[in-house]
Amino acid sequence: MEIGRQTCDALRAALARDGFVHIPSLLPLAQVEALRDAAARLTTAARRGDWPHIRTLPKQFPPWPSTPGPEGIWGVQHLLHPSNPHAGEFAESYFGDAVMGVCKALLQAGDDELVMELYNMLVRPDGDFELRWHRDDIPPEVPPEEELARLTEGEALHAQWNLALYEDRSLVVVPGSQNRARTEGERGAGPYEPELPGMKVVVMQPGDWRE
Repeated sequence: MEIGRQTCDALRAALARDGFVHIPSLLPLAQVEALRDAAARLTTAARRGDWPHIRTLPKQFPPWPSTPGPEGIWGVQHLLHPSNPHAGEFAESYFGDAVMGVCKALLQAGDDELVMELYNMLVRPDGDFELRWHRDDIPPEVPPEEELARLTEGEALHAQWNLALYEDRSLVVVPGSQNRARTEGERGAGPYEPELPGMKVVVMQPGDWRE
């Protein structure tokens, strides 16, 4: 999918301002239905212990064991692994023109420059579970000066994108916080603080895409 210059500029401006971009209905519902079927089959295999690449409760960060524990799982890893019988369905979305077009537009990269890494899936936990507030690459104990330096050094060379197969409210962000160090209030908040000033719950519908 070719992204026009005006749309590309608007997407990049939103990414720079808010730290994320939300694109409604990037994938058609027919493709979403096919992905739902593949996702359900692989998740069932993972929950019964037939797929070793999983994220287990209650652990947020790797490493995870290869078999589900008594608390269950909250993620399935390596969707493109050749031993996954549904890898083809996932590959169609991962390398499809819709996703690739937006990725190239946002990163301003061509086919020869783009490197795609990781394709994983978050699933409904088997019990109550939430992720702590975090930055992906900066530990919470880093002092403000170092935090700001690490946030602003160099040009962003990678991005993470997410695709919704069902209505999704899992992304909770503070728009614009990617451009600054945390405030004293944010530093003093609990890791699972239910409310932070300026926070936004990003609501996605099936087929929506965010980066």
